Amino acid sequence: MQSTKKYNIDIVKNGDIVGRIQRVVRAEQIGNFNPFFCLYKGKKTLVKSRNGDISDPFRRDPSWLHNLFVEQI
Repeated sequence: MQSTKKYNIDIVKNGDIVGRIQRVVRAEQIGNFNPFFCLYKGKKTLVKSRNGDISDPFRRDPSWLHNLFVEQI
């Protein structure tokens, strides 16, 4: 069952926050890593956390979901 909970995700461009979106995040298993993705402008985009490497399932903490961001190109 997939989660439908939406999280606040900051949009960061050149190190500055330029906006905020609310999206459902989905994890994918890639080898030993488990990165999070969301849809942003119709494309699957990697979601990062300011607290650390959220794609490492052995070190991440649920509180890291409160500091999510995506980088805008």
